[in-house]
Amino acid sequence: MAKTPTPFETALRALYYKWGFLGYWANRFYQKFSPHCKVYVGGVEAVRSVLPYETDGFRFLRNRSRLDLSVEELMLKPEWKGLFKDDELAMTTRKLGKKSK
Repeated sequence: MAKTPTPFETALRALYYKWGFLGYWANRFYQKFSPHCKVYVGGVEAVRSVLPYETDGFRFLRNRSRLDLSVEELMLKPEWKGLFKDDELAMTTRKLGKKSK
């Protein structure tokens, strides 16, 4: 029986298609948050796996002034903040160059 994506994974999938529209397909990342894939770890763990790094995708979005489409921005939305630890959220704000609230 196939697993149903969580709401957070659905939000990540929407970002994935927006990235693709811009010309960047993060296929390995997609596999990590897609329940039907062998390397599935879940949406939160997929984000945690890339958070400490400046990935190709992050650079791609930054170079196009589209960090609004980054997983880091998604993490900071009120509906998803509770999925992450305070230190992860602090890392995200630093990475995005924002001031902590």
